[in-house]
Amino acid sequence: MINTAESAIDAWLNQRDQNAAAWLINEHRHLVLSTARRWGVPAEMEQDAVQEVFIRVFNKLHRFRPEKPFLHWLSIVTRYTCAKLRRHWCHRHHLSTVFENSALDLTHAELTHNRSPDHEASVREDIRRLQIALGQLLPHERLLIEQQLAHDSTQARPSSPASRVALYRVRAKLRHHFTSP
Repeated sequence: MINTAESAIDAWLNQRDQNAAAWLINEHRHLVLSTARRWGVPAEMEQDAVQEVFIRVFNKLHRFRPEKPFLHWLSIVTRYTCAKLRRHWCHRHHLSTVFENSALDLTHAELTHNRSPDHEASVREDIRRLQIALGQLLPHERLLIEQQLAHDSTQARPSSPASRVALYRVRAKLRHHFTSP
């Protein structure tokens, strides 16, 4: 009869008892789910996170040390897994690490400690210089830059060698405006 986490772990490790695995999952699912929610897993990913946690638990169960409480070990695995899922999800969607504010795009976000008056003046000056530099480009050069900016971030460079060379030259022109006084 399985009535503790330790007996379920023993049954799983020694006999691969499916009832022991089911008991562990049913008994601790609520803890994993609440921890996942606290770690910012979005509602649509909660069940995936719980499943991923238990996959990791059963893959790493041989590392569990019975002298430590199982709930503590489970919560560590849960936190690690949720943090990893959150990083993966944020990276994949280019979003901030706060799931509730997932509409905040990192490309437009500024860190609060960088908002000093000097920093903001520097940013305004850089924007002004960029606008001047873009205004001095020929129409086909501006089109190259716009196409590169509109391209998907997974395609890092243009396909043809001629367009790569042209883009390199346009970028060199823009860099020249930022390095000259």
